[in-house]
Amino acid sequence: MALPAFWRQARLHRGLLVLAVAACLVAAASFGLAAWWRGGPSVPTHLTLLVPDGLSEDDVRVRAWRDAAEETGFPLVVRPASSLLRPLAGEAAAALIVPDSVHRQMNDALVDALQAQVEAGAALMLVHDAGIADLDGHYHPGQSRLSALAGVRYGLYGQLREHMLREQEAWMDTVAVPLLRLPPGKLMREDLKSPLTSAQPAPVDGEELAVSSYAYGRLRYPVFVTEGRFEGRRLMHGEGSTVLAGVHAAGRGQVLFVNLPLTYLKLRTDGFFMHSFLRYFAQELVGLPQLASMPDARGALVMNWHIDSARAEPAMEKLGALGAFEQGPYSMHLTAGPDVDVPGDGGGIDLAHNPAMQAWVRRFIERGDEVGSHGGWIHNGFGRLVETQSVQASVELIERNSAVVQQASGRTVREYSAPTGTHPAWVTPWLRAHGIHAYYFTGDIGMPPTRSYQDGQRSPPDMWAFPVLSYGPYAAFEEASAAGIPQDDVAAWLVDVADYCAQQRTVRLVYFHPPGIAIFPDAFSRWLRHTRRLVDAGQLRWTTMAAHAEFANQRLAVDWQVAAEGGAALRLTARHAQSLHHMSWLLPAGRYGQPALLAGDAEIVREGPQWRITARDVTQLDLRLPVLAAAP
Repeated sequence: MALPAFWRQARLHRGLLVLAVAACLVAAASFGLAAWWRGGPSVPTHLTLLVPDGLSEDDVRVRAWRDAAEETGFPLVVRPASSLLRPLAGEAAAALIVPDSVHRQMNDALVDALQAQVEAGAALMLVHDAGIADLDGHYHPGQSRLSALAGVRYGLYGQLREHMLREQEAWMDTVAVPLLRLPPGKLMREDLKSPLTSAQPAPVDGEELAVSSYAYGRLRYPVFVTEGRFEGRRLMHGEGSTVLAGVHAAGRGQVLFVNLPLTYLKLRTDGFFMHSFLRYFAQELVGLPQLASMPDARGALVMNWHIDSARAEPAMEKLGALGAFEQGPYSMHLTAGPDVDVPGDGGGIDLAHNPAMQAWVRRFIERGDEVGSHGGWIHNGFGRLVETQSVQASVELIERNSAVVQQASGRTVREYSAPTGTHPAWVTPWLRAHGIHAYYFTGDIGMPPTRSYQDGQRSPPDMWAFPVLSYGPYAAFEEASAAGIPQDDVAAWLVDVADYCAQQRTVRLVYFHPPGIAIFPDAFSRWLRHTRRLVDAGQLRWTTMAAHAEFANQRLAVDWQVAAEGGAALRLTARHAQSLHHMSWLLPAGRYGQPALLAGDAEIVREGPQWRITARDVTQLDLRLPVLAAAP
């Protein structure tokens, strides 16, 4: 049966494949498939994204994977499918990714080559609809030809017809929680309306944990129905026994099967699982060195305040007594107009004519906070109309707000947050054209800062969305209060977030309205006491959206690669036109011996299960990485 119209794509160049298959057969007769991949160390030097021949590396679907690899910190090479069918002398062990959306159609020669590579020792990340049809767009009458590699039967068109693909709730197996490193608030227990926190008993083996997101609650995804027992470590499941993700051995290699449309989701403001599974595959299964996303590989928090009504002023006076201004810096965003809902209601802060609020802005600047613009002059009214009124009308309100904030602060506005979270796709390139590189975002929930995609297109390459971290379907204290969430649970979540950022060497944004903080004063105070301990211990720091975006763009300019070296070792080289200062690499200590510095200047220390290499103020590094053991 042919693929539906919405699943069609450009086919692989048959001529290239025919030639490649011929070369393949000659080489295989002499050396055997496994011999093609001998000669390098057991740990690969990079990830390989396999795409159809002729597909540009700048195709937005390929670009999404390249971005994810850059942001998570792993080297990735894009290769045409036909290259898999040609022997490569001295090639190191393979770490292959066959993505969804771009590789739905595949011929039998490529299917066989993938099977041979994995059996010979390659690691494979197989995603959703990859290879679901042949080059003519026909489904296999029984099951997907890649079912053996996936470890479970799927693509059951002959049995289920169009119902082989169904929308199902996503549930996390307890074994996967530490492996995929989900942030606090992302999982909800089946019998509780509130998300899982450290205030509750730890989940037991076999307990079902639902994946959730801000405003939506439990999430549902289009997945393939699967049949049969999964012989491996299941990580996620859907309804009944449907496997959504799992890893298993196949010959000498291993396969991570992800039954979620990662590319499709990434292009529609949900890149969470693409990044999560990519990191797990590259770091845990393959053992690649990782360029840390944080300065000195140290975790951080962004506290984003939305000051958007007259009620904020008395609330901030009370927050001082809670110790709110004893830490930081924070990202302080203001909606500057005199109204909130409709012109003339008088509910806004009226920053241009409000000496008390102007004094607060000066205080923020003196503290080192970043003062940003919270959208379009009249908070709720702007959020309600921005998607329906003309772009010019919205631009005039954004410009008016930004001008008053800038006048009050005396500083250029470098951050933006959308009132009510409503951020149409046109806003991002407009912000970039006006010097703003960092913005609060209600998409990509659960992620660290990312180059987000909206309407299938990426934002400018140096623009960073800061997804708000939610407590299940709630992000603001007002929402948690309305849902009846106990203060102890909110406090536990905040503490968990701080610990998560410190332990995982990452950053997340949490946001508040000053009046909302007053709803849970004890939770807020307990959180600040805990963050103070982490900061004093050197395990965490506060940062702002603009400061992190500046570092993130410097990090993108790092030119680095890993290559095989004689003997059981890899060679890591890095350079930056200005300086590599504060750039860090992380290596699993179970797979690498102590790195040897050959050129440059860096701190090399072992911290728990990882080696950390942090560059000092140099422009180049050269290191030898001894390989201790083969990837499992």
